[in-house]
Amino acid sequence: MKALTRKATVLLAGLLLNVAGIGAITPHSISAQQVCQTYRVTRDFGLYVYSDNGRRIITTLPYNQIVQVLGLSDNGNWARIRYSRVDNRFGEGWVSSQFLSCFQN
Repeated sequence: MKALTRKATVLLAGLLLNVAGIGAITPHSISAQQVCQTYRVTRDFGLYVYSDNGRRIITTLPYNQIVQVLGLSDNGNWARIRYSRVDNRFGEGWVSSQFLSCFQN
């Protein structure tokens, strides 16, 4: 039941993000004590990356994709990330922070 409630909360948060947008959320710097250098995507079915205003999905990151966290929203639910694209460039966007975990080589 907890897992179902959690999934419903994530779905609702995603819907609210799409409706309200995240343009007003400013990423806050994260102290070195709170973060790792890199994180990995832990959601089995991939993780949507949203544009700055949250109105469109830029891409979907696959399970285990490595990303760098640049900052968090005020409530910590959303992370501003940098990720490697298939064209060997970097992309940036917003993801749900609950689907990221510290990755250490």
